[in-house]
Amino acid sequence: MNMSKYTIQTHDKSNGANCTPSATPLKVLVVEDDAAMLRLYQTVLPTWPLLLDVAFVNNGIDAMFKMRRMQPDLLVLDLNIPGINGLKILKETIWQAGVTSVVVSGLDEDRIHDLGGIPSGVEVLPKPVPFARLLAIAQRLSAAKNEATQQVSA
Repeated sequence: MNMSKYTIQTHDKSNGANCTPSATPLKVLVVEDDAAMLRLYQTVLPTWPLLLDVAFVNNGIDAMFKMRRMQPDLLVLDLNIPGINGLKILKETIWQAGVTSVVVSGLDEDRIHDLGGIPSGVEVLPKPVPFARLLAIAQRLSAAKNEATQQVSA
């Protein structure tokens, strides 16, 4: 089992300031079975100007267990993974409130449709991963999460 979890506190590259200590980490679960892609995620995510709590798993079975324990804000999911495939994971977890799912796949649209299709509301990104687009999604979610946290504590 190749699973790791860590918290990343990054710096805002534009002004050198740390993320605010009161910020709530964005919980991210990355499900990817390709070792090179997994290393790429592990290299790129720490450079993001966000406070992240990230877990990585390399198969569908571990992903299902981790989803239940972690309750991520953002699920980044490859479709073609061992164990339970990504489409099955999406269909099993789409009901979970507060989880934004993003599929990152090398499969073309026709093949994805043949496999059962992607539930509505799930963004599909191609491989190689467009990290700028993924970062924009994470930033939007992080801002919304921190705003909601501030409203609750106010």
